[in-house]
Amino acid sequence: MKNIINLISIILCISFNNCTAQNNYHRPDPYADKFAGIWKWGDTNNGLVLIMKKENNVNLLGDDDQDIFDIIIGFHKIYKNGVATEDNTMYSNTSFNDKKRSIKAVTDNNNSDVLTAFMTHKNKGIIMKIQYIDSTHIKIIEVENKEGVRFKLPGQSPTDWSIDIPNNIILTKQ
Repeated sequence: MKNIINLISIILCISFNNCTAQNNYHRPDPYADKFAGIWKWGDTNNGLVLIMKKENNVNLLGDDDQDIFDIIIGFHKIYKNGVATEDNTMYSNTSFNDKKRSIKAVTDNNNSDVLTAFMTHKNKGIIMKIQYIDSTHIKIIEVENKEGVRFKLPGQSPTDWSIDIPNNIILTKQ
């Protein structure tokens, strides 16, 4: 009977989010270190620069929840036809909490050589899969628009669904 009462108390605590104890979940990511650095592909005519750094103990939700993660944050610059079409690399000295980043990423649970990156591109979210090749090379193996609902307010331009980052490019560490 005592076990049943304890089980019911735990279920009610979880159901109503009334627990006084906090989760304190930490997802360390020792594999993220190999993706940190400045990576370049192409040139200033047509190219991509990624500045990525690992941050420890990030609260992704920014609330009182104590679930923390080790993640990669990043900043990017895209050159298209000799023009920098996107550039937030000037914020590369900021942290996750400053919200100046354009990339949030974690390594894949099933493959420590793959980084899943969520990136802001053309005012929308895209997902990139980046594969670690060696200490001086990474490869973008997949780029796609992030699924989800999009709203267009009156006077706003329609969403540009194109992506200026090619698949299967190899970036070199600088």
